[in-house]
Amino acid sequence: MPNTTAKKDYTKYSEKQLFNLINKLEQKIKKMQEDRLFFKEKMAKELEKRDKNFKDKLDAANELLQKISQAFGDKKDCCFGHETPNLETQQAMREALNGENLEAIEDFSAWANEIKKEVNAEN
Repeated sequence: MPNTTAKKDYTKYSEKQLFNLINKLEQKIKKMQEDRLFFKEKMAKELEKRDKNFKDKLDAANELLQKISQAFGDKKDCCFGHETPNLETQQAMREALNGENLEAIEDFSAWANEIKKEVNAEN
């Protein structure tokens, strides 16, 4: 199909040519819709797979955190000789252990990039 910017005069087409053109365009539209649906399903499956993997890792990290907390108990110094956190930090730590006020992460890569920027800014 040539790349022209001039508008075609479809009035000169025969009925058969118009029918074939319409049929061809309908087939292209149908194929594009099918491709779009396939891509959408593929992306949904990939997102679901990554989400499950992320949740599994998050659950494992939370489980490890609980085991560490139980091992050292609530009465021991949580900072191992470092400065004891202020009351706000202690409350935030308790809420995190209880699953309160946790931030929902929609896009792991965007979150990771944000953390990298914060770390680089501190250094």
